[in-house]
Amino acid sequence: MKKIVSTAIALFLCLNSSISLAQTAVKTSADFTDLKDLDAATKAKFDAMISAGIFDGVTDTTFGIKDEMNRAQFAKVAALITGLKVETSLKTSSFLDVKADDAANGYALPYIEALRKSGITDGYGEGIFDPAGKVTKEQLATFLVRMLGKDTEAKALTGTDVTVSNWAQGYVAEALLLKLLPAGTNGIFGGQTNATRDLLLTGAYEAKQQYVALTTPTPTPTPTPTPTPTPTPAPTPEPTPTPTPTPTPTPTPTPTPTPAPTPEPTQEPTQEPTQEPTQGPTQEPTQEPTLMPEPTFNIDAVVSGQ
Repeated sequence: MKKIVSTAIALFLCLNSSISLAQTAVKTSADFTDLKDLDAATKAKFDAMISAGIFDGVTDTTFGIKDEMNRAQFAKVAALITGLKVETSLKTSSFLDVKADDAANGYALPYIEALRKSGITDGYGEGIFDPAGKVTKEQLATFLVRMLGKDTEAKALTGTDVTVSNWAQGYVAEALLLKLLPAGTNGIFGGQTNATRDLLLTGAYEAKQQYVALTTPTPTPTPTPTPTPTPTPAPTPEPTPTPTPTPTPTPTPTPTPTPAPTPEPTQEPTQEPTQEPTQGPTQEPTQEPTLMPEPTFNIDAVVSGQ
C-alpha cells in the first residue's frame, strides 16, 4: 500500500513539474514559422521583445510579421516598453469606444488608459480612441517620439517629404534623426501607409533602448578622497665640512746679516823722519881694577874643627 502511495505521489510531482515548465516556457523567434528567415541582427531584436512578453504571435506558430498593426496593439507595446504603471484590473475606460468586453481589443483597455494618463496619446478627441484602427507610419513615428519625451524637439523641425502629412513632418524628421524607423526607399518615408507588425517591433525595440538610457539615473560616483599629501621632510643638510686650513708656513726669517764692522782705517803712520842719532864720541870704558874676593869666614866650620 505504501509503495502505491509513493508511486502516486511521484507521478503527481512529475506531472505538476511538467505543467509548470510548460506554463513558464519562454517563446523566441524560433517558435514562429514566419520568422525563420530573419537575419541575425533582426532576429536578436525579435527574441528580446518576444521573450520579454511585449509581443505575442497572432497564433502559437505564426507571428504575423507583415500584418498591419492596430492602435490597441500599439497601446500595449508602448505601455510595456516605457514601464508605465498599468492597472490590469481596470474595467472602465475614459474613451467611449474602448470596452472591456470587446473580444478583439478589450485586453488593451488598461494599456490605453495608462497611455492617456502619461500624455502619450489622447485619442482622436471627443472621447474616441479607435482601438481597432490601423496605425500609419507617421502616427507610429509620432507615438515613438512622444514616448521618448522629444515632442518639443520634433515641433522645432521641418520636413519636405510629400508622403508625410504637414502636422507629422517634424515627428517623422525626429524619428529618422533618432534612427527609430528606417527612412524608406530613396528617402521616401511613406508616412500615410499603414505600419506593419515588424516595423512596430523594430521601432519599439530602438525606442526602448533609448528610453532606458534616458531614464536610468547616472550613478553619482563615490568621490575619491583626496589624499592628504605627506609633507616631504626637508632633508637635513649635511654639514659642510670645515676645510682644514692649509697651514701657512712660517717663513724662515731671512737672517739679518751681521754687518761686518766697518774696519777702522788703519792709520797710516806718519812717517816721521828717523832722527839720525847723533854719533857722539864713544867713551872708552875705564878699566877698573878687579877686586880680589875676600875669604869667606865659616863660623860653623870653625866650631866643628874643620
